Amino acid sequence: MPKDIDTRLDAATATVLAEISRTDAKSGVLLTAFSLPLAALVAAVPGKPLPGLSAVFVATGAVGLVAAMLVVLIVVRPRLAGHARGSFLYWSLCTTDELLADLDAPTDRAAHVVQLAQIARRKYAGLRLAGDITAVALVALAAALLTALI
Repeated sequence: MPKDIDTRLDAATATVLAEISRTDAKSGVLLTAFSLPLAALVAAVPGKPLPGLSAVFVATGAVGLVAAMLVVLIVVRPRLAGHARGSFLYWSLCTTDELLADLDAPTDRAAHVVQLAQIARRKYAGLRLAGDITAVALVALAAALLTALI
């Protein structure tokens, strides 16, 4: 490959790896953020009589928060299938000689960038879904608050 392509592939790999790292960091922040209103619900709601409509909204909001947390956990859950050549998962199954042979073989760096980009895209799609679910849950909780006050 021409040197310019090597430089651009290095930059693309670094960019995609940074995006994957960002999704994992965002996931940690989201799990913390989702747990706060859920903890408040668990502390405040049990044993308290709620009007029918408020109870429905509280239940909907709580289920939504739990669902969003599960989606985020799926985002950060490691995928251990698909042992592509040149990956640490592939190397974990190699003997020392197989590892050395793999490292000595030419690699398809562009395919590696595409594979990493697909991982990042899946992670971002999961975060987006978790955000959408959370928005619905928060609207339901706000509606519960309003119906309880009325």
